[in-house]
Amino acid sequence: MESSWKGRAASNAAVHPRRGLGVKRRPLLAAALVTALTLTGCGGGGGTGGSTDSGAAAPVGAPKPGGTAVLQLPSEITNGLNPLISSDPTLNTLLSGSVYGKLIDIKVGPNVKAWELEPDLAESWEVAKDGKSYTFKLRKDVRWHNIAPVNGRAFVADDVVATFEALKKATRVHQWMIEPVTSIEAPDEHTVVFKLSKPYAPMLDYLAYHFNMILPREGVEGKFDLATQAIGTGPFMLDKHTPDVEWVFKKNPDYYIKGKPYVDVIKRPIMTDIAAVTAALRSGRLDSGTTSDQNVAKQLGEQGLKVAETPGAPVSFFINPKVEPFDDLKVRQAVAQAIDWVGMGENIRGKFNLTSLVRPDTSAAALTRDEVLKLRPYDPENAKKLLAEAGLPNGFSTKLMVQRVDDEDVREAQWMQEDLAKVGIKMELEMVDPATGIDRRRKHDFPMAKALRGVHLPDQVWRDFEKESLENYTSVDDAELYELLAQSRAEQDEDKRNEIYRKMQTRMETEIVQVLYPIQKFDYGITGARVQGLYESPIYHGRRLADMWLNES
Repeated sequence: MESSWKGRAASNAAVHPRRGLGVKRRPLLAAALVTALTLTGCGGGGGTGGSTDSGAAAPVGAPKPGGTAVLQLPSEITNGLNPLISSDPTLNTLLSGSVYGKLIDIKVGPNVKAWELEPDLAESWEVAKDGKSYTFKLRKDVRWHNIAPVNGRAFVADDVVATFEALKKATRVHQWMIEPVTSIEAPDEHTVVFKLSKPYAPMLDYLAYHFNMILPREGVEGKFDLATQAIGTGPFMLDKHTPDVEWVFKKNPDYYIKGKPYVDVIKRPIMTDIAAVTAALRSGRLDSGTTSDQNVAKQLGEQGLKVAETPGAPVSFFINPKVEPFDDLKVRQAVAQAIDWVGMGENIRGKFNLTSLVRPDTSAAALTRDEVLKLRPYDPENAKKLLAEAGLPNGFSTKLMVQRVDDEDVREAQWMQEDLAKVGIKMELEMVDPATGIDRRRKHDFPMAKALRGVHLPDQVWRDFEKESLENYTSVDDAELYELLAQSRAEQDEDKRNEIYRKMQTRMETEIVQVLYPIQKFDYGITGARVQGLYESPIYHGRRLADMWLNES
């Protein structure tokens, strides 16, 4: 079952729902992202098609204000609270959309079937015909949290200018998302204009992405420490933090959407052990948690908890051509063809999408299952032939560095180990924690590596393989790939841009073969019966928490 988000908003239309200016939506190519269901009787895995209900059912009854929601947080932050310098997914989980707003956001809800952009702090936007100017009209009813030294003052264009000027000066993380922006101007208090050196098709998607939170000028100028304090415009305010134990947020009484958020307090206990999470969900001590174990999700669904199934991060596999014998393309091709990726997905994840580089839940440019199988067949006999042609008829010995997050990571590595042994490649497994895995991949300190790569947008995928990127773990350096990337960024027609992305995936699968995202796992959001209006999202999306309410009856 390939359950997914598809589609994107038009990149050259002014948007303001209340003025009747529509958003172009790309329809889903398969089923919708979210299925709020009990997994009993859900179709089998393998990413082989099928469908689900399109979205979670809307909650029954009118939302009720009040109460405290307890939502699992899978890990602690690693590098402070400053969004300008951190790429920590836990930080984005905590702050993006919930404490800090963004200019625009992606839409979530019970019937959303496309990647569609909608206003947040900007009430409308317009893109120049030449693609080199973006003008945003800002809301006039937004105030910052009433916390010193910002003290609840009005949100204005100067805050947006300060945020993105600071981001342009940053030395790491995500300033590349706005690389073509040459200036950010504020012609008045409620208008911001981004000027670009060239057309840049991904611009709106990146402004809606969870990294690009809008900060108050006081924080950018150092009047408070962005690393230890968060003062935003979002529906929730950071209240308390007990390191390695819990984060607590309280409602923002001055949020621009009157009547929201509904809940008074959100507690985020840090819980990594799935057994503890499961027990807390069953007892009602935890209102919402996540798992990537389909069997656990099914059991919880059978016990009356609500289960929302969402496509998750792709499994990522890296082959380092700087380490012999992987400097030979035929050896890399042999490795890719020696592993039964479909069998691995069916036996270990249960539910999965067979993928190339681009995610099928966020882009119509993703290769289909049949296209992937044609480019990357499971063919151990041909793998042996390729090894012989590379002068390795008896195989060789190597290591696989495995970034362990859950048990499935280990079992997948063992599956790969067994398959490669059948063609003569003896592979030792080396387990590492996520921080160590990231550090060693950035230092190119591995022969082969396995992890989960949480990229969502096509351009974001290709950014990883640019020469100067920290995430170019296998030192991809391919002139033809880079020419295609430049074409994709300049191409304003979405269908034509998707064709370019498909060519890039084909080249990565056949002529480069240094990075594979062979399957996409599924995650399962589990909520108790009292939780209403909590809809899933493909990105970190804290603004959706403003719609959550608790039905104590």
